[in-house]
Amino acid sequence: MKIYLLLIFTISFNIAFSQNYIDFQKNITRAEIAILDSNYNEASNIYYDLFQNYDFVFLGNCVSACQSSIALNNDSLAFYFAERAVKQGLKMNQIETEKTLKLLKTKPQWNTFSANYDSLRAIYTKSVNWELRKKINELYDRDQLWRDRHELQWWNFLWKPLIKRRWYKELEQIVEIELVPLINQYGYPGEKLIGVDEKYMHHKSKNDSYNSSKIVIILIHYYSKNRSLDDTFLLEEIKKGNLHAKQFADFHDFRASYSAKDSPAKNEYYCQWCYNLKFSKTEIEEINKRRAEIGLGTYEQRIRELHNLYKYGRQVYKNDPNPFVRISY
Repeated sequence: MKIYLLLIFTISFNIAFSQNYIDFQKNITRAEIAILDSNYNEASNIYYDLFQNYDFVFLGNCVSACQSSIALNNDSLAFYFAERAVKQGLKMNQIETEKTLKLLKTKPQWNTFSANYDSLRAIYTKSVNWELRKKINELYDRDQLWRDRHELQWWNFLWKPLIKRRWYKELEQIVEIELVPLINQYGYPGEKLIGVDEKYMHHKSKNDSYNSSKIVIILIHYYSKNRSLDDTFLLEEIKKGNLHAKQFADFHDFRASYSAKDSPAKNEYYCQWCYNLKFSKTEIEEINKRRAEIGLGTYEQRIRELHNLYKYGRQVYKNDPNPFVRISY
């Protein structure tokens, strides 16, 4: 009996230990490079092997995996990834309207998939901390209220400096007094904890999302001013899968941009958001080292990702019916 319990403990420990999401992101990077090289077979295989070993996977990765399999005409894999995507928050209307995912409706397996949709969706809804989601939506709404007063209400131009100061003071309250304790209590409230952003959650949302970006936007605004709050404690949240590595890189770029000149963070760019700045060869080497530490590809790969996104937009605009694999996060 003792040996049996020890075996269970060992297996459980090894599974938990193996779910390091920096390792996860390193493999996602391999799959995304394969997509950029139009090697969809390799990408699909990497995604499949990886997803077998992780309880939680990011919805954007599921979508890219599904699109890769659709491009291959590998129906069994495409529906495997589609089912996993629904468990991570993908909605039926997104499948039916996205230019590549909607090709699933032409496949023989569609009827079975459609019949199982509600039960798959229920798995997702049960996984979300809805109380925490409600709180994050409220924080986001407060940030957007002041953002709109500063950015959209042109008639307030004389008061803009005062509004900006009030906005930044509100962000200090939101992040330092309210958000950080929530992170300490629950972990970073990304899609693993609070699910993906949906259109109904905020009046400014035009579509359902493939991710959860409300806190990312708050932190981008927060770090658009020199701040003393060091965000390196969030590196542990990347390892846990609570925070997407690319989203960390997004708002850390703003911290690098707006830090004081004597701050160590001043030149610690990841070039995920601030990719269009000029850097020396040595600086790019440092950027690539930084990116690799959290599982991201090189600066060059980031530029290729942007070209991929641009090509996707052109295909949508031209109503091109051919499958397209978009790198989403």
